[in-house]
Amino acid sequence: MALIGLNNFWYSKLTEAPDGTPTYDGAKSFGKAVSCSVSITNNSASLYADDALAEQDNSFQSGTVTLGVDDNREATFADILGHDIDESGEVIYNTNDVAPWVALARIVVKMVNNVKLYKAMILYKVKFAEPSEDENTKGETIEFATPSIEGTIAQLANGDWKKAKTFSTKAEALAYIQSELGNGTVTYRVNYDANGGSGTVSTQSVTAGNAVTLDSGSGLTAPSGKEFAGWSTVSIATAPQYNGGATFTPTSDITFYAVWVDET
Repeated sequence: MALIGLNNFWYSKLTEAPDGTPTYDGAKSFGKAVSCSVSITNNSASLYADDALAEQDNSFQSGTVTLGVDDNREATFADILGHDIDESGEVIYNTNDVAPWVALARIVVKMVNNVKLYKAMILYKVKFAEPSEDENTKGETIEFATPSIEGTIAQLANGDWKKAKTFSTKAEALAYIQSELGNGTVTYRVNYDANGGSGTVSTQSVTAGNAVTLDSGSGLTAPSGKEFAGWSTVSIATAPQYNGGATFTPTSDITFYAVWVDET
C-alpha cells in the first residue's frame, strides 16, 4: 500500500451530547488541501509483577493536526476561529473570541495492488488556534507560500476520536463525509476580487447543486481609463468568462476576478 494523494478538507461545527453523541451542522469546504500532519499523544502505563511486564496500556490522550491549505479564506478561518465577519468580508479579531469545536475530514488517496482507493478520515473533535503569519518579499525567483493552521484533537465523552472508511471512488468517499458531517448539506463559497479596482463584493454562499447570480460589478470602481467587462477565474484574464448577472453553479469554493478593459 502506498499513499499517493490528499484532497477534500471539510469541517463542520460540533454539538456534543452528554453521552458523547456528536451532531454537526453540515459539511463546509476548508479549502484546497496542500498538506496534513497528525501527531498523537498516548497515555502509557506499565505494570510489572513477578519481575516481568504483566500489563501494558497505550491509549489515546490527545493530538494535534496541522493543515496546509491553498488560501486562508477570511470567511472560513473566521468561522473556525470564532471571529465575526460582516457582509463586506471584513473580519474583526477580538481577544474574547472563542473557537468552536469542529469535526475535520479529509480524503487520502492510496494505491493497493495497483488499484487506486480513497480513504475518508474524520476527526470527531478539533479546536483550531490562531495561526502565525510569515510573509516574504518576492526575490529573484518566485516561491509559493501557503498558509497553515494547527488544531488540538480531543476525544468525545464516549471515547471516540476518529473514524475512517475506504471506498473505490472519490465520489463515494466524499458522499460519506458529507453524510457524516451533519445533514449532508455541502456549502460552497463564491468569492470576488476587485483585481486592481476598488470596492468590495460580498461573498455568496450556496448549497451544492444550486446556482448563484454573479454580481453585476456595479459596486466596484474601475482603474483609471478602464471599465468593468465581467468576471474570470483567472486574475490575468483580458476577456471575461462570465458576464455580471450570469448564473453559475459552483462545484467547489471559487474566486472570481474582475476583468477590466479599456473604456470605449
